[in-house]
Amino acid sequence: MRRILLTTSLFLMPQLASAGQCPAPAPQDNTPSPAVIVPDVPGPVPPRPLSEVDISQSPALQRISSRGASLWEIGDVTTNHGLRGIFARNGQSFRTFYLTPDLQAEVGGVMWDANGHNITRDTVAMIPGVIPTVKWTPGQSGKPDQTIGQTEGHEASSDATKIMATAAYGIFGTEKAPRLYLVVDPLCPYSIRALQSLEPYVDKGALQLAIVPIAINDYENNNNSTPAAQAMLSVGQKQMIDVWRQIITLNHAPADRARGATSGMQLQLNLQKAHMIGLRGTPTIVWRDRNGKAHVQSGLPDNLDSLIVDIAP
Repeated sequence: MRRILLTTSLFLMPQLASAGQCPAPAPQDNTPSPAVIVPDVPGPVPPRPLSEVDISQSPALQRISSRGASLWEIGDVTTNHGLRGIFARNGQSFRTFYLTPDLQAEVGGVMWDANGHNITRDTVAMIPGVIPTVKWTPGQSGKPDQTIGQTEGHEASSDATKIMATAAYGIFGTEKAPRLYLVVDPLCPYSIRALQSLEPYVDKGALQLAIVPIAINDYENNNNSTPAAQAMLSVGQKQMIDVWRQIITLNHAPADRARGATSGMQLQLNLQKAHMIGLRGTPTIVWRDRNGKAHVQSGLPDNLDSLIVDIAP
């Protein structure tokens, strides 16, 4: 068994991806991370807990703190291009935002530099729980006696279709067809293969795909997965499949497509929802069967015909 440190946007080495998926880390339990920051990844500016004096200087921080959130400063005004970065955690929920210079207002989201580098990811990397440490054995799902590819019956999947219904997704196929949620990294080769395998069923009206973009493969493709997923999230639901096809052809996000103002936040939310259903890699499929039971599966099953028959109309 190997012990591997992963970020939510990293991808395991290709020789480990032997089960029809691009693997991704997932929280192993729902235990909140410790409130005290203990950096486990070296960095020049570790997160710093905010004191009561710090919080009292900003109405925005006072408002967030009053709701029970613990606050840390991430990065510094140099690395954050003149803004103060803040990480807030309340129980199992967390978010990042940046304070305006007058400390009166906050701007939520992720900061990227001119080269497309994710500054926020670097500054939160030392916070326990943001980069989970997982134990993973190649070819195993992480649960005893269960290999990747089997339907996973964990608690998180009981309402998986409802969780996915609140994600940001694109629609491919007729509205009258049974819906299958397809969680993908747009540049994961297994995600692309899944689209190619399912497309014939969509074309004949037997299936509708709800495509949920996330980014877990940046480590292997020079950080191209994140802008590709954002490009998909910057268009309407019915246009998303066309953008994905462009990305597949180019092997990166189309340069002529502007990123939507909320695409970064949508990408974060999609990854959170994917973790809620027990994501272990892409593609992951989610559906409700004819008996009303929700299913989550890592990768595609060998018999797609049986899957299509099983999905509730």
